[in-house]
Amino acid sequence: MSRNFAYCATRVLDEEGGLVDHPRDPGDRTNLGVTQATLNHARNVIMGLPARVDDLTRGDALLIYEALYWRPMRGDDLPLGLALIVFDCAINQGVGDAARFLQLAVKTAADGIVGDKTLAAVARSKPGATINEVGARRMFDYMQLDHLQDTFGLGWSRRLMRIHDMALAAPSEAH
Repeated sequence: MSRNFAYCATRVLDEEGGLVDHPRDPGDRTNLGVTQATLNHARNVIMGLPARVDDLTRGDALLIYEALYWRPMRGDDLPLGLALIVFDCAINQGVGDAARFLQLAVKTAADGIVGDKTLAAVARSKPGATINEVGARRMFDYMQLDHLQDTFGLGWSRRLMRIHDMALAAPSEAH
């Protein structure tokens, strides 16, 4: 586990909290930011995970975060603050959206896969401006989710603002 992953994962886990089973949550039963559907998928690629999200440990969540979110976002190849906001987006809004928001922020083809062209565009960008643009695109996406407005929209917006602040304040690399 890289230091940058540990730094970002700690902050995201703090935002995710524990077991949630809200009847209006489109993700259904969730623990540590992992839905039952995500856990079912993760069990196909990570051995030894429990069958039920209720039984997930923090260590299990970290394994899932790294394999299903951090690596596809190429987190170790991004500046730390940008990695944090993109990684949080991948967990909360989906890997494809997170990649597209990043790609649109750095003005490259938005195919939903963080590859070498995306990383080259990131290297040419200003991290703070890119963090702001990714955050704006995330917020705009929340605005499109009318069915969540009363129940989750404001909470997810507050989460985004906290992550945004942490991303801008992040050191150049984790210690």
